[in-house]
Amino acid sequence: MTTAAANNPVGKGFVYFAGLSVLGVVATFVGLYVGYKLGVNANKVLIRMGVSFGSYGGIVLPFLMAVLLWGIAAAAVIGGSVSRIGRFMGGHMFVTVLLAFTTIIGANLALAYSAVATFPGLEVSNSYVASQEFNARKAEQVALGWSVSASHADGVLSLEILGADGTPVQPARLEAVLGRATHVKDDKDLSFTFDGNAFVTPVELAKGNWNIRMKAVAENGAAFQKRLVLHLK
Repeated sequence: MTTAAANNPVGKGFVYFAGLSVLGVVATFVGLYVGYKLGVNANKVLIRMGVSFGSYGGIVLPFLMAVLLWGIAAAAVIGGSVSRIGRFMGGHMFVTVLLAFTTIIGANLALAYSAVATFPGLEVSNSYVASQEFNARKAEQVALGWSVSASHADGVLSLEILGADGTPVQPARLEAVLGRATHVKDDKDLSFTFDGNAFVTPVELAKGNWNIRMKAVAENGAAFQKRLVLHLK
């Protein structure tokens, strides 16, 4: 005895295209993930070779590779089904639209998660307490009269601290973190050496914008902090 679904071509079509939809979603998300990972690794190789895509170099190649492998995965699933059936049916169009929208929604969710996970935006744990201390810290820092600048040349990062009289200053303590403005995955703690004029450290940097978040303590115990923007072309 045959079942109703077996005698009903509409029912068979629904089950077939439902399965094709699931297969397509899985295949395209695998394609996106594999493409992204390949792009990230390829980007690291290109950076070591001195090749950069500019300010958005960290995402351009992974994005292109993810889209490319997503397209290949979607084409393989839908194209294989069309070849098997012998014609492009309405169900294929439904699966095509479904894959497009699930990919868009999935990419947006992934980007939102990545943005929050890599840069939560937290500066201070208690903004009220920080605001009460801000004016006192600012007055203490301004009284030092320090001016700070940063430069990078020949693989060496230089941090110059000058006093009010224009002479180099060597703080009692100096801490600095180097990273990008939009995420923290490239953050690195810097270990400087004072050469008599400036604080220097060897570090290779790719092109684009870099932030140096420094904290120092003067000989009299006064705190000094500043964020320096370093743009490399």
